[in-house]
Amino acid sequence: MKELHPDHDTHWKELIEKRFWNTMAFFLPKIYAIADQSKGVEFLDKELHKLIADKFKGGNTRKDKLAKIYLKNGKEHYVLIHFEVQAKFDKDFLRRMFVYFYRIFDKREENITALVIYTGDSVPDNCDRFEYEFMGTSVVYKFNVYRVCDADETELLKNDNPMALAVLAAKYLNDTKDDKELRYTFKRKLIDLAYERGWTDDKIDSLLQFIYLLVILPNNLETKLENELRTKYDIMSTTVKRKIPLIEDLMKKRKEILEYKKQAMQEVRQEVRQEVRQEVRQEVRQEANVEAAKKMLKMTDLSVEQVAEIQDLPIEVVIELKKEIENET
Repeated sequence: MKELHPDHDTHWKELIEKRFWNTMAFFLPKIYAIADQSKGVEFLDKELHKLIADKFKGGNTRKDKLAKIYLKNGKEHYVLIHFEVQAKFDKDFLRRMFVYFYRIFDKREENITALVIYTGDSVPDNCDRFEYEFMGTSVVYKFNVYRVCDADETELLKNDNPMALAVLAAKYLNDTKDDKELRYTFKRKLIDLAYERGWTDDKIDSLLQFIYLLVILPNNLETKLENELRTKYDIMSTTVKRKIPLIEDLMKKRKEILEYKKQAMQEVRQEVRQEVRQEVRQEVRQEANVEAAKKMLKMTDLSVEQVAEIQDLPIEVVIELKKEIENET
């Protein structure tokens, strides 16, 4: 059976939504210290998508998160969190981050903090900024970054924040690309750590789901792990039984996720087809308008401005058409 590959974007996004304040405490502690948690958080992902979808039609902007929080001084603050999970670093991503910033700033004109979490195992040092320079004009846009490849395992194990365990899961995933047996050992270790922390049920549940769906094993090792967990944890306590997510349930969830992704891809393909058809129709209409403009220039005394307005063409196009006609004669 073909091995399933984790959907990093979806799993990180779900975990951050469930454990947002833990995310802030771990990745942006200075903002967390001055945030007013009593006023909650508002996610503006749909608004973010609308702001940038026209610029990056071919990209997936739905993995990004835009959150609005309040500070203890009463002011609003916007937190742009982008999860970059590509195996290879993409320089164009830095420009994309800058576009995100100026579009949000232009729309909101409020304080904005951006964070990029690089979960890959190879990230360059200059991954925290976008730089532009041309003829004496320059821009440097710098943002917060966290690189999983730089995380220290010992420090993560000491940290009681659930996000430390999530980072450790991503780190173990990178470290075991070619060693499924070692990945099995690490996955079992992560599950034990989640229980040993003594967290509340919601923290344990969200972390266990993240670990199960991110750190994927071959089916034979998933079954082996399930049996081992049953032996270790499936005791008389109904409370413990309720908290143990069985692997077959998560396998079912993975299949549902794969079906959802398949359906989503079909919808994206349909949207692309519609956009292509629309662009073709626009090109055909423009060609027809160009031909009509040529005839009008040859057969009437209308000015280029008048022809451009009638045929809904850029005036530069009509000027070029007139030059072509003059050259022909």
